[in-house]
Amino acid sequence: MITVIADDITGAAEIAGVCLRYGLKVAFGIDSVPTESADVIIISTDSRSNTEIEAFNTHLKLATEIFDDSDSIVFKKCDSALRGFVLTELSAMLQVSKFRNILLQPANPVTGRRIQGGIYTIDNEPIEYSGFATDPDFPADNSQVQNLLLQRSTNHENITEIHTGKITQLKEIGLSVPDCTSVADLQNCCKLLNDNTLLCGSAAFFEQILIFTKTGIPKGTQTQFNVKSNFLMICGSTHPQSQQYLEELSLSGLPVYGFPDSLLQENTRQESIALWIQELITSWEKHRKLILYVSFEKVLFPDSSKILKSRMDQIVSGILSNCEINELLIEGGATAYGILNLINWKTLNPVQELAPGVLRMQVASTPSVHLTIKPGSYLWPENLIVMGDLI
Repeated sequence: MITVIADDITGAAEIAGVCLRYGLKVAFGIDSVPTESADVIIISTDSRSNTEIEAFNTHLKLATEIFDDSDSIVFKKCDSALRGFVLTELSAMLQVSKFRNILLQPANPVTGRRIQGGIYTIDNEPIEYSGFATDPDFPADNSQVQNLLLQRSTNHENITEIHTGKITQLKEIGLSVPDCTSVADLQNCCKLLNDNTLLCGSAAFFEQILIFTKTGIPKGTQTQFNVKSNFLMICGSTHPQSQQYLEELSLSGLPVYGFPDSLLQENTRQESIALWIQELITSWEKHRKLILYVSFEKVLFPDSSKILKSRMDQIVSGILSNCEINELLIEGGATAYGILNLINWKTLNPVQELAPGVLRMQVASTPSVHLTIKPGSYLWPENLIVMGDLI
């Protein structure tokens, strides 16, 4: 059995998609260890959106539970661009485990995310010059992998050494991030594994571990799927390509709505939120489709990210309570996690991997409803939303 802990729900879904690709049975839990039997146990948290102390305590608690099973391979899923409290969470896991060193490989060369000479690049440009430079929570203002990790985690007392560059053998203690510019490099990382090593990294690295350990049988490519009506799409990412996608949908005639100015202020009346919810419900009843986002512009006031996410949660909950939506599509891990918590969808059954990182799941409590989620920095599949005249 393999146990995976992810720091956001889209990362967990990405791993689940890889497992479906290899014919593996998945048990998917949110903030808790699933009780059902499965080939791969996946635990989704939202620790990337929490404080560093909360992230540490979340992983300490979960690690205490999962390390009781000595036969389980443990994989810590982290963001491929190293956003979040990666060192902090790994330090918590080391504290209650038998492991003494960590192999971290966040790269995904197929999507242009590479590490060379300890420098993280996106499409051959240092990450500090990419869209991740303006991430609202974990901006990349440095391209050295070691610096990215250290800047984002202050609590990592169980990890005192970080090794980068060309690595052919793991040190007895510490964390190693080998250079990785090709799929062959990912495969070579797997050859470094030993019984004393905690594994962490991208979904691409996880897939190579499945291949290396001969776990599962490849079942083919992703499933084709598209939606035309009865859907609600939530775009919670500020990534530039997300903005471009929304602009394309709007130009095609689809009903795309950003928050009105009144909801982008630090203080907003509840009546304003209620009125906008009713406006959106009216639009959905007319068109049977709806696409929401917060803003194309930066919104800066104290705790703005958390407050705006909370407003989006409330708005989506109001729409779902009044509209017969069959397909809910959400971009962004923190956005998805907040919405699912509010509407209390805790059990999800992975159904289809539509593209790398894009997973469609059935809502266990409402089988007629499906949820599709993806990370903000990934693309939606081509032709996912059917263009054409509005209903």
